Amino acid sequence: MSTLSEYLNEHLPAGWQKPQLVEALSGTLDRATVYRYLAGSHPRSPAESVLEAFAAVLPGVSVVELRAAANLSTGAEEPWVPPVEANRLNYAQRRALETFIKATVGPVDDTDEPADHESVDPGPADAQPPLAVRPSAPALTEQERAEVGSYIRRLRASGRKDLADRVAASLAANPAVEASEVARRPADA
Repeated sequence: MSTLSEYLNEHLPAGWQKPQLVEALSGTLDRATVYRYLAGSHPRSPAESVLEAFAAVLPGVSVVELRAAANLSTGAEEPWVPPVEANRLNYAQRRALETFIKATVGPVDDTDEPADHESVDPGPADAQPPLAVRPSAPALTEQERAEVGSYIRRLRASGRKDLADRVAASLAANPAVEASEVARRPADA
């Protein structure tokens, strides 16, 4: 059983069996999906819609708690609504940001955290650490990588080098190599 399936089973309302949960979720999730999640044979990164469905029918259960049980970044309960200025983004920019968000919000990997006995050099106090892509996050396609690269070059051209460097670092298996490759590309490419 997975941590998520244990959590779901522990939070069934008193007197409920699996068939009652299937009935409560009918029209939202099919029977096989419900049983897979309860048995622990679900995907490693459950779809947000599945977690929302369980949270809607299980009393006292939130999507944030279900994300934590699924070893995902917990985020916030309410959906993120970008500022109205986001309407000015063109299609390529929107796709680049969507790709960036999906790459950034991957499953939580505890191996990224240093052990308590390890020391970590925080670097200069004013330096911002690069965003890290979780090793278990889905790989970007060449087209997605090209779209994000184009967005990074436009950020550099507009004087937002700091943000461009952070975006480039978040997508790189080797941030120093990726950032230097992106930096060498012409800004109008």
